[in-house]
Amino acid sequence: MPRLDAERVALWRNFQVAGEVVSRMIEAEMADEFHLSLPQFDVLAVLAAHDEQLRVKELCEVLSAVPSSLSRRIDSLVERGYVTREPAPTEDDNRAVMVRLTRMGRLVWRDANILYRRAIQRAFASELSEADVAAMVRALAKIAPFRT
Repeated sequence: MPRLDAERVALWRNFQVAGEVVSRMIEAEMADEFHLSLPQFDVLAVLAAHDEQLRVKELCEVLSAVPSSLSRRIDSLVERGYVTREPAPTEDDNRAVMVRLTRMGRLVWRDANILYRRAIQRAFASELSEADVAAMVRALAKIAPFRT
């Protein structure tokens, strides 16, 4: 295992700052255009990628979210008509809840996703060469498995 040196500490800090800068920019654009926070958009995006429905427990896992925080996000999306909560068909747990993307939620996600992708291109992807991307993918795969 390599020794923790000043270069690795600086790399970690730069990684954090870069993520925060890009996230804040995307969040500001998302709020201006769609009145969505980035965490709310993430819920819609995960549902869109998973046949438009998941159990709350599965959403927590995919988003690496704390249940109480995710519950507040879901509440706000339910109030806006973007998702619904329904009892999950299960034999194991009668308390299980399924979160489903509504038609309106799908439409909002589709439009917000265009903004999201353009913002990522502008603030992040356009600055990286193919070699940079490959190196980052390799490095991040060593740290944490990718989730979709």
